[in-house]
Amino acid sequence: MAKLLENRVAIVTGAANGVGLAIAARFHDEGAYVMLADADEDKVLAEAKELDPEGTRAAGFRCDPMKRLDINNLMAATLDAFDHADILVNAVSVEAPGDPLDLDEAAFDKAFNVNVKSAFMLIQLFSRHVIKRVEERDGSLLPTSIINVSAISGERSRPDRFLLSVSMAGLDQLTRGFAVSLAGWGIRVNGIAPGNVAGRFRTKNDPEIRKSLVARTPMGRLGETMEVAGAAVMLASEHSSYITGQILTVDGGRSIYERPLATLEEQ
Repeated sequence: MAKLLENRVAIVTGAANGVGLAIAARFHDEGAYVMLADADEDKVLAEAKELDPEGTRAAGFRCDPMKRLDINNLMAATLDAFDHADILVNAVSVEAPGDPLDLDEAAFDKAFNVNVKSAFMLIQLFSRHVIKRVEERDGSLLPTSIINVSAISGERSRPDRFLLSVSMAGLDQLTRGFAVSLAGWGIRVNGIAPGNVAGRFRTKNDPEIRKSLVARTPMGRLGETMEVAGAAVMLASEHSSYITGQILTVDGGRSIYERPLATLEEQ
């Protein structure tokens, strides 16, 4: 049985742990060549070696998402290792908690540089590479996919997660904008908005917070990183060949659930 991503080449950022690592691992299982990128050099190199000890179908690369030179070098390293690229996953993110009245400019800049600007820069480089390949093929389109991993926070507002909400909303709009701009080149651009995924953000490690999140989720549990990875495989594969500009919510129903009002006895 053919694997869904057989011989495709994927770049995955934020791949040293969490959702990014789960996506990289699942892509590798589905037959892809994978470049794992992360600012944590030791961890990302170790995870790449764990995936593929021979180093033929997976490689790791240190990439600081706030540095354009690192992003340029990541794209160059991918082409050197695997000749081309078919799939891009922007999974790197920072939470940046804090009330909007207390946040300083540096925190604001970091959230947008990591969560939005890094994706913008890498999408530009990736897309130029794909467009060049299409032109070399006399306009014959290639099955190409870009996936941006945001969060359900992009559709709601909480004062203590102001920067996460605003930056993830920006990333979702970046997804839609690039989807329209790149459709003519056969490049599909979609997003995944996870919610309540175990271990994605540090606050979910607190037992009381986990209990509260589970209570707000119709499926009655937190999600797992591999469940987000499953959605990424679908969006990267030809099973989603007519889907672009969409944000796929993976949250166990939390974003559609309105909890019942407390009874008088509970108030």
